[in-house]
Amino acid sequence: MDKRIDLAIKKAYESLEVAKLLFDKGYYSDSISRSHYATFHASKALLFKKGVDSKKHSGNIQNFGLEYVVKDDFDNEKAEILSNLEDDRENVDYDFSFKATKEQAEQDLNDAKAFIDECERFL
Repeated sequence: MDKRIDLAIKKAYESLEVAKLLFDKGYYSDSISRSHYATFHASKALLFKKGVDSKKHSGNIQNFGLEYVVKDDFDNEKAEILSNLEDDRENVDYDFSFKATKEQAEQDLNDAKAFIDECERFL
């Protein structure tokens, strides 16, 4: 496996583990952010596999959709998790009036796990 792919997927699992730890401690905003980064790193691993590297989150989401949803058979519903968690991350990181809930953090954590599980099919 290409070193970048291996490093990215390891970072995805590490972010998922940290998201769970933060969730368990009640840090829901930070858990949501780490859940997003778990999906971001997993999607980058798959893009590296196809020789694609995006520097921005928006480019990553766009390239992922093109390379894996349009050209491959990545589950469309699970692919939507990537952009949904990006939206949630932007809310918790930049909207100071946004109140992260336990339910949202738990949903994002479960969604991140489902997204990574789907990514594993392509690694």
